Order: sequence, then structure tokens, then C-alpha cells
Amino acid sequence: MSFGARLFLWAYSVLCFLLQPVIALYLIRRAIRQPEYLQGWAQRFFASVPVCAPLDPPRQRIWVHAVSVGEAHAISPLVTQWASIHPDHEWLISCTTPTGRDTCERLYGHLNGVHVFYLPYDLPYLVSRCLRRLQANALWVVETEIWPNLLLKARKAGLQTALINARVSPRTGQRLAKLAFISGPVLKSVSKVLCQTVEDAAVFKQIGCDAHAVTGNLKFDVALKPQLATLGRIWRKELQCELVLVLASSREGEEALFLDVLNRTQFFKRMPKAAVWIVPRHPQRFDEVFDLMSTFATRMGVARPVRRSKLFDTDGCLLNPSVANRSARLVLGDSMGEMPAYFSAADLALLGGSWLPFGGQNLIEACAYGCPVWLGPHTFNFAKAAEDALRIGAAQRFGSIQAACEHFMAGEQSLEPAKKAAFSYARSHRGATQRSLDALLGRNSD
Repeated sequence: MSFGARLFLWAYSVLCFLLQPVIALYLIRRAIRQPEYLQGWAQRFFASVPVCAPLDPPRQRIWVHAVSVGEAHAISPLVTQWASIHPDHEWLISCTTPTGRDTCERLYGHLNGVHVFYLPYDLPYLVSRCLRRLQANALWVVETEIWPNLLLKARKAGLQTALINARVSPRTGQRLAKLAFISGPVLKSVSKVLCQTVEDAAVFKQIGCDAHAVTGNLKFDVALKPQLATLGRIWRKELQCELVLVLASSREGEEALFLDVLNRTQFFKRMPKAAVWIVPRHPQRFDEVFDLMSTFATRMGVARPVRRSKLFDTDGCLLNPSVANRSARLVLGDSMGEMPAYFSAADLALLGGSWLPFGGQNLIEACAYGCPVWLGPHTFNFAKAAEDALRIGAAQRFGSIQAACEHFMAGEQSLEPAKKAAFSYARSHRGATQRSLDALLGRNSD
């Protein structure tokens, strides 16, 4: 590593250290809405992660870092496949967010010797302590969490490191290219880079790091949950509506934009048999979004919105089967882990994160459950997936959320072809798990 790279790494580490009080205040602020952010501080700030003894007899202990919910689900097909082939291997699962931790515990709690913990901050002494305590043999980083100290020290400690399901937008690639004197050595320290697409591989190559394989997107291989699909269909049957439009994984500002459009276009007067469900991306915003929906419901002259948690029991039956509940027009999806049910209940999903410049959310899950997706102009985080879905007819793009709502209300075309295209799109892109497994094991994939 050049002198300039070492100097930058030192400055980066000093800055990370100086920012620790700021980060602590940020976590306290987040905890006002989501108290779970007060948990795991010893792991984040002091690397008080589980102490693991060397394995006897020697075998693999694999550390997987999945930053949050999406990454935890994405890597699950590969982890499941690997664990079935090597049931004696042990697992360490790190994450960054409370919702990510909950998801990891639910998905991976059954694995051999598993520990789930928060990733310590990227300071040299924290990373070194973490590596000493974990005694891992391999580190799999999901998608593109490029932490310089973590990746460099992991490789120096002899871990086989891999970026799995790696993706990088051209915008991020440009930033990494400008810092090639440090990003290059960091990425070259990674044993294997497994990219989602050839476009991702090309961006890595511009930075000076050749991808070892193009495997496709693991999210296409995530196992379907028939019980949740059935639950969504039960919800749909319980409510007296012919059409369900869901704003899925919405981000801050998008709900207000959407509700304002519904109000100005007189959506509920023009669509008397339609219901609108809003499912925010982050659980700490459930109360805020519900209050917003209540305000707009009054303006639009429809009944007060209903929370999914207050509407249905665990079997999908109405908790209070009154006429008002059966005729609910506005529903807040305030549950975690039930997106397949929401997609199965809906005729159409407006993809959150794409109507304001957040970069979009995962559209693969919606398509896997046969729910067509309408996108806004901002899908740079999932550019290839969006492009493929648009080409096959599983998705449509609109310049604004108002244009999408107007098109929906016009009802000029059937959604059935798009539903079939969504199924076809999701099924035709499967296979990333086997390709990733082959690449990690050094085998040629057919």
C-alpha cells in the first residue's frame, strides 16, 4: 500500500474515532422512535462480540455481514445451501440495524454454533479485537459494505474474504475511482468479488478490481413463503374491495406526496371499490405515517385508516368484523416480515424509494409473488433489476406518482399480463445461489 493510502487510512480512522460521540448522540436520537437502538452499544463501540474458541477438530467458522433486512434475506439462499452441504460449519452473523438483527435471528437462529451481533465501528483497535474474539476462517460481506479497516485486517489475519451479491452504482463507482489510491488496495485485498451483473463487474474493473464471477442476484433465489401468500389472500377476501393498491416500502416524504395526489385527484370518489395500503420501509415511522393518513382521510372524506396490527389476527381473520373494518379504504401496514402477504393481497405495487431520489427498493420480491410494480424515476440502486423488469412487462415507469395514479384510475389496461410477466421475470432469473457456491468453492459453473 502506498504512503498516500496509509496516510488516508490513518486520517479516516482518526475521523471515525472523533465521530464516536456524534454517532452515540445519533443512536440516542434514533432510540426516541425505535428504542432498540439503545441495545448492543458494547458491541458497536467496544467490540464486545462473542468470544469463540478455536474449533477442534478444525473446521470452518464463517462470518457473514448483512447490514440490514434486505441483505439478510438476500444471502439466505446461499447460507442455507452451504449449511446443508457442511452442517458442521459454524456461523457468525453481524448486522447494523435492529430490524436487521431481528431478521438475522429469525432466519439464522437454527444454524450450528450461530452468534448474531452488531458490527463494531470501523476502527483499527475494534476490528482487531473483533477478529481475535470471533476466530473466524472466512468473512462474507453482502453486497457492497466496503469498510477499509475491516477488509484489510481480515485478510491480514488470514480470513478468506468475499464480497457476495456485490453491486455498485455508476455514481458510487465514480466516487470510488476518485479514491482509487485507497479503494483499489482495499478491494484487491478481497479474496473473491462476486458481482450481480456484468455492469457491476465493469464498474469494479474501472476501480482496478477484477470481479471473480458474475453470479446474478441472490434475491431471485430467496425461498417463497406460501403461508404468507395465503395470509395476504385471506386479508383480501376479508375486506370488501375489488382493487388493492399498495405503496410498498415507502420512504420519508413519499407518503405525504402520495396521499396529496389521492386527495387532489379524488381517488376514492373515482375508485369507489378500491383500497389503498401503505407499508413504510422503517418501523419507527409507523406512528408518523398513521397520523398523516388520518389527516388526509379527513380531507378526503373517507373513514379513519386502520392499522394492520389492529385489523387482522395471526390467521388473517378480522379482529372486529364490523362494517367499518370490512370496508376499510386506507390501511397502514405496520408489521415486519410480512411483505409477501402485502404483495399477495395487492393488485399493484407502487415501489417506495423510487418517487423521491432514494434509489428505489427491491422489486424482485413483489414480482416473485405475482404483483406487478410501477416505478418512479429513481431506481439507481436497482438499475439492472428495474431495466429487466421493464423490458419484460413486469414493471412500468412513471415520471411522477401523480402520473402513476392517474394511469391506474384510467383503468385502460388489464393488469393480468403484467402479473404473468412478474412471475416469469422472477423465475427466469433464478440460479445465483449455485453460481455463487461454485465461485466460492473454485468450481466452474455450467
